Amino acid sequence: MTRIVVGVDPSPSGGAALEWALREAVSTNASLLAVRAWTHTAYAAEAYAYSSTTFDGAESATAQREAEEQLKLVTERVAGSDTVDCTASAVFGTPSQVLLEQGEDSAMIVVGSRGHGALSRAVLGSVSAAVLHHATGPVTVVPEPRDSDGRDPRVLVGVDHSPAALSALAVGAEHARRRGATLVPVYVHEPMEVPRGGAHPPDITLLEDSERHQLEAAAKAAGADAVDAQVLVGSTVVQLLTAAAPQDLLVLGSRGRGGFAGLLLGSTSTQVAQHAPCPVLVVRA
Repeated sequence: MTRIVVGVDPSPSGGAALEWALREAVSTNASLLAVRAWTHTAYAAEAYAYSSTTFDGAESATAQREAEEQLKLVTERVAGSDTVDCTASAVFGTPSQVLLEQGEDSAMIVVGSRGHGALSRAVLGSVSAAVLHHATGPVTVVPEPRDSDGRDPRVLVGVDHSPAALSALAVGAEHARRRGATLVPVYVHEPMEVPRGGAHPPDITLLEDSERHQLEAAAKAAGADAVDAQVLVGSTVVQLLTAAAPQDLLVLGSRGRGGFAGLLLGSTSTQVAQHAPCPVLVVRA
């Protein structure tokens, strides 16, 4: 059985990440490991400095209890959770280190876009960015809960015809089928310059229609049932963020061409995961 590993903490995005991961586990018949990373705090060190009680054990027990309580609350409101093998575990270490180690052989790592306490001020910062950069498998970054805009949920995929983007399209199609959602392949191109010297400008409408047909054909070949291909003009980050709604899932490839080049090591994935109103799934080619 495959396993989904999710990082949990008391933040709103930590709770949202746990709920999203549990729903995904129910949908895919995967097991779920909810991991609460813990480290020594200055307060605890001082409190137990003159005590015979080992503060390692006290902090570990507190983290374990909090992880179990958080998992219990989420399982009570997610239908089908009783069919999933759910486990909560408190592990000593920094959150990114713990998640990468625990999720090494997992089907997916899920993490909130904002952490608790100091991490919340760093926005994507230390945890989500480190996991995105260093994980060897798929990573989903889940934001704080937001209200739906009223439309049906969709699965958006950033596509530029690179191998990684086509892999993302296949993953997006599978998610769309499971959710009964429309697959929305999104291709973003830069504005075309008008040729100098009186040359005729290219027919943008024909080019975009051709691109849209190619996207639809690729989506259908990937197994999508309902497709709404979109060809947009402008900044890749801005257009993807504008197209996405809170109830959607946005899928990106880890390597690409043009605006998606060096996605994991560049600014695109960081900016999209940091600001997207919906979960962002980054897949490897």
